[in-house]
Amino acid sequence: MAEARDRPAGARPGSDPGRAAASHGRNGAVGAPLTGTHPHATTAVRAAPATDIAPPVTPNLVRTQEVASARGAGARAVETLVFRGLSTPLALALVVLQSRFLHPDGRGAFVLAVLTVTIFSRLLGQLGVAVTSRQRQTPDLRGLVLRAFGIAVVAGIAGTAAIALWGGLTAGLGFRLAALAGLALVPNVIWQTVSGVLLGLGRIRLWNVLQLLPTVVTLVGMLILVVALHGGVAAALTAWVAGNALTALVALAATRSLWLPPDVPPLDDPLTLAIARLAILMGAVQVVNLFSYRAELFILNHYQGRSGVGVYSIAMQSVESIWLVAGALATSITAPALACDDRDAARLVGRTALKGLLLTIAVAVPVAAAAPFVIPLVFGDDYKKAATSLALLLPGVILYAPVSILVVYLSVRRGRPGLSLAVAVAGMVLTAAAAFVLVPRLGGSGAAVASSIGYAGGAVLTWWFFARLARARLAQLA
Repeated sequence: MAEARDRPAGARPGSDPGRAAASHGRNGAVGAPLTGTHPHATTAVRAAPATDIAPPVTPNLVRTQEVASARGAGARAVETLVFRGLSTPLALALVVLQSRFLHPDGRGAFVLAVLTVTIFSRLLGQLGVAVTSRQRQTPDLRGLVLRAFGIAVVAGIAGTAAIALWGGLTAGLGFRLAALAGLALVPNVIWQTVSGVLLGLGRIRLWNVLQLLPTVVTLVGMLILVVALHGGVAAALTAWVAGNALTALVALAATRSLWLPPDVPPLDDPLTLAIARLAILMGAVQVVNLFSYRAELFILNHYQGRSGVGVYSIAMQSVESIWLVAGALATSITAPALACDDRDAARLVGRTALKGLLLTIAVAVPVAAAAPFVIPLVFGDDYKKAATSLALLLPGVILYAPVSILVVYLSVRRGRPGLSLAVAVAGMVLTAAAAFVLVPRLGGSGAAVASSIGYAGGAVLTWWFFARLARARLAQLA
């Protein structure tokens, strides 16, 4: 299931906020750091997909400075993979519980509520990266962190109010559920901010703990409130809010040396405004990436209601899990692609992208064959139609799988994250346009076809960017 996320993100430390970019996102991004002079790609892996309904792959990697030291990089990578291995079955269990106990209508409401909060958290979730990026100019880390927390609280409160208002105007959600879900926004942004700072400091173990903790707490909360006490959507959202709140408290307690003694920072001075501007610029990229994958959900809700969203979301999260194969390959070649020359880097990335495509096909075939039998068995008979949507999603998902590998060359090796943003925008436009045409007639199947079209279009554009950049560089070297 779609329950582990590669979210590489970052910014160039010391760069002008107006030109910095970032991504991969969920939120948990990377920043850069404090020492080192060689370009280094850092990768953030978000481990709570079931709780934020975001896709496991987004098309944007950004080159940053080397994080602390290359020593121990292998051990940190293994440790991160271990945490990801723990998070994946837990996140799958969350999806199964939501499907079995909330049923399609409740599952759809949960997805819509969490997705709405995720949009706002993506916009604000890069504050930690912004802090890391500004530290070269302003060594006062405590002052930077407190400013980021101040922005998170003020903007988060405004965002919570906007979420509740949006829910009141949306038939598929409602004011009560939206307001309840909105309570997670401030704590979510707080622990994401801490996560960004931790990555900049090279404290990977604590970062991994914070990525896993929301899933664990949400799962325990749902077992108590939804399974044992027979609560509904509100109970499930309460568990999710509690997961984010407890994670924020743990993050603050574990990093108290970074922000104690507490203080009320100025929110209108140039430094605070610079942090906010950089974070929102990077967050805007995150939001575009998110919309490029999830636009069809809102359109489907308009025409088919929450039940349609609930059924379709199972297909969506199930089929996107096969991107983890290509994501692992992208991680494995990032360092070699930076170490070799441009000619060898292009060849390495191109070969690996083709390998990722073939491996994704190999995984997709049994997934497609098993889906009609496994989906009703695991999630219940109410979700039988998800197998059809899954089959229609597969062509686009397969074609899109190599994108996470190709952007190692585009954004990391060549430092062109704007091309990745163009891919996200193209995918969003294609998906939304196709969904407006197909969803009214075909429902969830139309949403799947629209999404597949968006994936395919983004994949073709990424390959074109890669070929063009590689040819241009080879011509220069000739």
